[in-house]
Amino acid sequence: MEANTQPDSTNLSPAVVASVLIVDELINGGVREAVVCPGSRSAPLALAFIEAERAGRLRVHVRTDERTGAFLALGLAKATGRIVPVVMTSGTAVANCLPAMVEASLSHVPVMVLSANRPLFMAGTGANQTIEQSEIFGTHSVHAASLGNLAGAAETLEAAQVATVSGADVDHAAVRNVIARAMNAASDPMRGGGVHVDVPLSEPLVPDSMDELSLFAQEVAQAGGDSAAATGNLEGGDCATGNLEGGDCATGNLEGGDCATRNLEGGDCAAKSSDPSETPRPVFSRPLPFGKVTVDLSKRTLVICGAVADMAWAREIIEELAGVPTLAEPLAPVPDFPVHPAGSPMFTAGAVSQGEYSAATQPEQIVVVGRPTLHRSVSQLLADESIHVIVLADTYSVLDVTGNVAVVGSTVDVVGEHPAGWTKVCQAISDMGVDAVRDVLTSSDEHFTGLHVAAVVADSLRDGDALVLGASTAIRDAARAGLPFHGVRTEANRGAAGIDGTISTAIGVAMAHAAEDPTAIRAPRTVALMGDLTFLHDVNALNIGPMETRPDNLLIVVTNDAGGAIFESLEPGDARLRTFGDGTSAFERVFGTPVEVNVEALCEGFGVNYRRAESVIALHDILADHEEQPAPGITVVEAAVERAWRRKMEKTIAQAVTPS
Repeated sequence: MEANTQPDSTNLSPAVVASVLIVDELINGGVREAVVCPGSRSAPLALAFIEAERAGRLRVHVRTDERTGAFLALGLAKATGRIVPVVMTSGTAVANCLPAMVEASLSHVPVMVLSANRPLFMAGTGANQTIEQSEIFGTHSVHAASLGNLAGAAETLEAAQVATVSGADVDHAAVRNVIARAMNAASDPMRGGGVHVDVPLSEPLVPDSMDELSLFAQEVAQAGGDSAAATGNLEGGDCATGNLEGGDCATGNLEGGDCATRNLEGGDCAAKSSDPSETPRPVFSRPLPFGKVTVDLSKRTLVICGAVADMAWAREIIEELAGVPTLAEPLAPVPDFPVHPAGSPMFTAGAVSQGEYSAATQPEQIVVVGRPTLHRSVSQLLADESIHVIVLADTYSVLDVTGNVAVVGSTVDVVGEHPAGWTKVCQAISDMGVDAVRDVLTSSDEHFTGLHVAAVVADSLRDGDALVLGASTAIRDAARAGLPFHGVRTEANRGAAGIDGTISTAIGVAMAHAAEDPTAIRAPRTVALMGDLTFLHDVNALNIGPMETRPDNLLIVVTNDAGGAIFESLEPGDARLRTFGDGTSAFERVFGTPVEVNVEALCEGFGVNYRRAESVIALHDILADHEEQPAPGITVVEAAVERAWRRKMEKTIAQAVTPS
């Protein structure tokens, strides 16, 4: 078939035709993974995706829970840098995607919620499974669009009753245009994130036969030339990122089909491959939102680095700042001069003295890279009006909670030399933090806590591993255990810092991580570390159907302290607030939230491997065994720890790094 010849769709319904076009446009834009949740109204979309998988154009993951499905898409998108759509039917199915959409937009991860809908005239009529869903995510999506009647959905009840619309009446270019604009918005390097495309569909929702669907999909794929993604022919539209004139989308020209993968050098977005996992990760060449700033090292300077959208950009920044003391969170690049976070309270002390010697410990200047959010002492520093704060950002999301930021940039020019003794002071502060954590771990051999678990997990990591951290206590314990590490990709849902969807995210990361080298004899390892509440919050993620691909070599370590450990170190955990005068529990009931769940039985029910550790030595041995001979699929290791010791441990560390 000649390029740009519209395939014959006379015998197919508009819903089926539009669904095939949507899937083809997504693939032309670089999509290689998709998550599909079952539903009647979304049937044509589901069938179009399965047909594309049958043809070797992408890989489909089916999930029965839309919330876990959306977080699975988030994990896949985090690990690959590509847009991952998640498909569902109408109604509350769409609403279940809100937590993942919030996280995707705040973390600038390209996830697309592709929701089927009833014809729009049915909203507000009391029709079954019908809600106002076209703009359900509000400000939590970076772009929202509806196909309206482009997929042949009837505009009125009378039109629905006549039902004379043929698949041949579907405007191919218009359908593709809506999808291409959404892809550009999702993958915009400075404003991208979660997007929503609502697809109203009228019956009939399925083809007369699968052969008809396959033939039409094949013809559409072969035609290919009218793809908006491949041509950059995006007609009008804001795209939430700027005007889409000739495919610009405020991110640079879309040459050769650069939609779902930002700027692909070489231009072939549709990269022909019989195995989606063999499609290479995108190569980024991108504009930046802000200009160059100058950092004068003659001021006492501290770099604080947090989560970033573009790790390659962050590594370049950290290289430019080599030799500058850097407090890096686990999601940041590994710095040249790391400062342990446990010592960070010393930077708020102003100065310390011993005898006739004194030294200034407060930085005069802080350079923030990305979005650090973990440590309260860091927040105190950033709020100090006497400190000159510079923020370096790769997106338009700039961390400035207290309005204290003086300068914002995206690249840096370093001048000057460190003041005498400043780097020695920073090294001493870092050493104090390291010693404080080491002492509390070694002096409490009879105790087994979440910090012990994080230390053992950190010690077990090897070059090439991927690590997924729970967003609450786990990531903070990992920071104290010394992360980030060279050669270990670390992910966490710290955009909104919610604990929901962590297992699903880890599964997505693990499957994408394994697909990076599909010829490997053994899949590379992904380790996930999370607390018991985080695990239980998303335990349905382990419900993976027998016909679905399971992650291989995924190790989930669950720190089970029977409740919410983080509150032990926060104000509600104070001894004066734990009970009322008559002995009625306050803290334990509403903050500790103790649970009594048989994790082993849960794992058995889901068909997941299970191990249990009740000591540091036992956990070390289990992790060593798994590294040597990993069990296939998913393994859950339950580390049964004590929560009561947490508050004393936190107090001991704090006292060790607080100047007297």
